[in-house]
Amino acid sequence: MTTEAQPVVLSIDDDQFVRESLANFLEDFGFTVLQARDGEEGLEVFAANRPDMVMVDLRMPRMDGLQVLAKVREIAPETPIMVVSGAGDIRDVVEALRRGAWDYLIKPIQDMNILVHSVQSCLDRARLLRQNREYQQSLEESLDKLHRTQKEMIHSAKMAALGDLVAGVAHEVNTPIGVCVTASSFLAERTRQLRDLYERGEMKRSDLEKYLALAEESSASVLTNLERAAELVQSFKKVAADQSSEEKRSFELKSYLEQILVSLRPQFKRTPHKVHTDCPEGLVLDSYPGAVMQILTNLVMNSLIHGFADGLPGEIFIKVEPVGEAVALSYRDTGVGMDKEQRDRIYDPFYTTKRGSGGTGLGMNIVYNLVTQTLKGSILLETSPGQGATFLLTLPKDPDQTAGAAVPGDV
Repeated sequence: MTTEAQPVVLSIDDDQFVRESLANFLEDFGFTVLQARDGEEGLEVFAANRPDMVMVDLRMPRMDGLQVLAKVREIAPETPIMVVSGAGDIRDVVEALRRGAWDYLIKPIQDMNILVHSVQSCLDRARLLRQNREYQQSLEESLDKLHRTQKEMIHSAKMAALGDLVAGVAHEVNTPIGVCVTASSFLAERTRQLRDLYERGEMKRSDLEKYLALAEESSASVLTNLERAAELVQSFKKVAADQSSEEKRSFELKSYLEQILVSLRPQFKRTPHKVHTDCPEGLVLDSYPGAVMQILTNLVMNSLIHGFADGLPGEIFIKVEPVGEAVALSYRDTGVGMDKEQRDRIYDPFYTTKRGSGGTGLGMNIVYNLVTQTLKGSILLETSPGQGATFLLTLPKDPDQTAGAAVPGDV
């Protein structure tokens, strides 16, 4: 195995005096030199030892230098080859360089220092190319690892958001279900009491009327609360399926936004904040609803955690308008806004002003990647301290149809 400390050079020349002269001179400068009498022997020595560099004559019996050059380039294209030949015709030089020779010296070499300089230059160039390939390979591996890590972080963030959604929905569903259980139990008890009166022959008209009024009231309460629970569960099922599947499908944007906000209702239940939506009917997207759901969820949670951190009642305004083959979605809150540093770094991964309060700094980075990469759209931010924040999103109705094309609103 060769090392940079003592490079191995293979000299192929049919003139023994030339071979030995070159070998003796290079060995004085710390090189290990292998020798071969012709092209065929040279290829055998090359295959057995894999030297760091090859010096070859052009005119040799059985196999000339250009044939050796071609074979070495085929076997090990990264190995530097220098032609050392008495054939000094310019056409020979051009042909050798065209076929991949790294340098060309003409015999007899008047200044042997030129030989050492040429050999060292070829080896240095080969080393730099090798290091560049290794660096590029390492960079590609690091980039691939970064992409995998990014996908894992996005998936983890999605699952965390889904977990919060599950907890909120479960807590919200408990209330109407609890009302239904209470009303049903009360109605069952009154039914048992009325049956007892009937079986004893003591039931009066007033007892029946009271029971009928009570049954009507209890049934209405059960029905109302079951419908409320069913609405929440259906919305949760839809957005949860979209959140986990990442599948593309056609969906009506207005109703989907309403489903998302229903699923987020538990987050607002005990706050003074309000959400207003303005979206036209019949606006259909052939896109990725899971991405839309996660974008809107992250924006809403960003407003709740950061925008309304001062505790004052806040409002969120979501407005959608069709713009050609895209939709313009404006998300605005009346929160505390952001200063210049926060505005400039909001999409940076792991940047958060709530590090000590459980913030990961991934929410808005995920929003940016989903908008620009998954949905092939654009996002702009307008904000200043005390003036809230407005996100202007331009989303193609069909991301696959606009891949590679400019989206209205791109900057």
